[in-house]
Amino acid sequence: MPSRIAIIGAGNLGSWLAVHLARAGHSVHLCTRRDPGLLQIDGLPPLLLPHYLDAGPPADIAFLTTKTYDNPIALRRVNAPVLAAIQNGICQPGIPVLSYVYIEPQQGVRQSFPPPGPHFTIPAGTPLPVLFRHTPIQFDEAEDFRSAAWRKMLHNCISNPLTALAGRGLEILREALYRSWAEKLLAEALPIAAAAGARVDGAEILAKLASYPPGTRTSMLQDRLAGKPLELAALNGHLIELGRQFDLPTREHENLLTMLSR
Repeated sequence: MPSRIAIIGAGNLGSWLAVHLARAGHSVHLCTRRDPGLLQIDGLPPLLLPHYLDAGPPADIAFLTTKTYDNPIALRRVNAPVLAAIQNGICQPGIPVLSYVYIEPQQGVRQSFPPPGPHFTIPAGTPLPVLFRHTPIQFDEAEDFRSAAWRKMLHNCISNPLTALAGRGLEILREALYRSWAEKLLAEALPIAAAAGARVDGAEILAKLASYPPGTRTSMLQDRLAGKPLELAALNGHLIELGRQFDLPTREHENLLTMLSR
């Protein structure tokens, strides 16, 4: 049965979701700070969807796709009983959704880089997969979602800042210099994840990151190249805070943040 869906934010991910959900027959509208215009997703016809600069009409479910630092304003636009947050970090509001798909604009068209596995990971038993039944988007339902969330957290704490510093895509993690750097960051982060009750395999994280196609650019790399704020507080910044709480060292992550602040 078609649902009324609100997408909070019309960036790369929000636009990509909106087009796929609308093509699946749902009634989709966008809640944004500005007119998103015609949505162009690679391989699909351009699509114009209703947009609102405030909360918009009632929806059955809202997807929050903005940066975490925009949440104080973005959450005011939620006008639905169910909220799913596709955001970085491990403190998302509503139903947390972990994204492994990278999307970036290329000549005005948003191009997605398919992940080496399902696009999203969600807690087992949520209703989200039903909404995407007639789309190519795939979900992994995790029984141990705490561990899944920490795997994605560490995935992001490595891939985002290192690519932003290098000015290049995820292919850097196949090179000895960046692979060694990633291993040092993981060695520091894994005890923090364990102290938080998660079971995480560092080798699995590195293997997944190295398996993305060359040229896959993280959101933080795209933001740095565009001169936008970097979403560090929800990632390495939060990891450092937890390290202090658990009395565990975070020097490698602190140094990384210092370098990105220059």
